[in-house]
Amino acid sequence: MDFTYQTTHKLFRTAFKLGFGWEVTGEDNLPQNGPVIVVANHVSNFDPPILAAALHRKVHYMAKEELFNNPIADKVLKYYGAFPVRRGGVGKSALRKGLQILKEEKILALFPEGTRNQGPKLKKAKLGIVMLATKSQVPILPVGLLGTRSPIQNQVKVNIGKPFRLTEYYNKKLDKTEMRQAGQEIMTQIEGLLE
Repeated sequence: MDFTYQTTHKLFRTAFKLGFGWEVTGEDNLPQNGPVIVVANHVSNFDPPILAAALHRKVHYMAKEELFNNPIADKVLKYYGAFPVRRGGVGKSALRKGLQILKEEKILALFPEGTRNQGPKLKKAKLGIVMLATKSQVPILPVGLLGTRSPIQNQVKVNIGKPFRLTEYYNKKLDKTEMRQAGQEIMTQIEGLLE
């Protein structure tokens, strides 16, 4: 992490601890180096900065392209590791960019549901996440975010699970059923961290 990122990372951690009384569990589950796909549930706009502050490595994100329309937001988002993706799923350019980030042994964080979820149950994972995970064959780190919908009223809890892989889906052409099964495995890992 460069100096500015490291400084703002520490400021965010301190602010979240003081402002939200947050608790982070499982920090040791994040590999210290190498590529990782981080997957988490998504209920509010606070989720990306909370997730980034909880992890001790720089995080790169896919973010909806509309966020990049403002020139200032564009620069800030890109500095903090975000890159644009079209709504409706991971296109070829976003897939290539995600694979490149992982090839460079960095962290790519994704919200598999594809958008904020206001309901009580997790949605199905977008299939682009499965494609990234099976093509890259890197560890997947599940994270459960609790209390982020109203962080000022609730204690925020970040539960970091143990890394896992979708090895049974590697090196083969997956049909839609297999892709959905792999996506469900991802969502099950996240769901187990929401208690």
